[in-house]
Amino acid sequence: MILQKIFNYLIQYFKFILKTCLIRFLLIPLSIYAADDKKTPPPSSNTPNTGSSPQTPVYIPPLPRHMEFPTISYAKEPTVEGEAEINVAKMHFWYVLILATWNPRSAEITDIINKNFKTFSQRNVGVIGLFSNDSLEAVNIWRKKYNPQFLNEFASRNLLDALKNPKIPSVWVIGNQGEVLQRLEMPTREMMLESVQKVMILTGY
Repeated sequence: MILQKIFNYLIQYFKFILKTCLIRFLLIPLSIYAADDKKTPPPSSNTPNTGSSPQTPVYIPPLPRHMEFPTISYAKEPTVEGEAEINVAKMHFWYVLILATWNPRSAEITDIINKNFKTFSQRNVGVIGLFSNDSLEAVNIWRKKYNPQFLNEFASRNLLDALKNPKIPSVWVIGNQGEVLQRLEMPTREMMLESVQKVMILTGY
């Protein structure tokens, strides 16, 4: 019985390590660094003079820091503050989509998410689609045409301002602590399929 508990603990530990490594190599954008991460510090004046050519100090940059996604507030119609918020801790990962009824790529993204939504739900991957500059009438027509399986409402003005009025469509993959793991601006179908494949790998253990 004790051996079984130890074995189960080791399995959970290795799953956690595997998940952490996969996130680092698959989704974390390599461009997300703090500004000071890109600076190489000047050689130290305390370096002893040995009479030979000065040694070049070895600079080891810190690990990349996550960007944090703003509070996801939304409503059933355009508002400033929104009527509800997403609790990102309820899922392992989230897809946050900024969509538009007039945008063909928004329809492509919806089609891809719809085809994978059942698996996403089984693997605790949440999806929310948010409209930014659409009327309620246009959104209702769009819903009837494309039948999105995921939650889709209007982004609050506060959220759009925090995102600095993102390009349409834009897609984020975020973790359950709100950390941004991936951002795609106006993704092609191929880019979106690649993102979904990586999320499937991360959640397939």
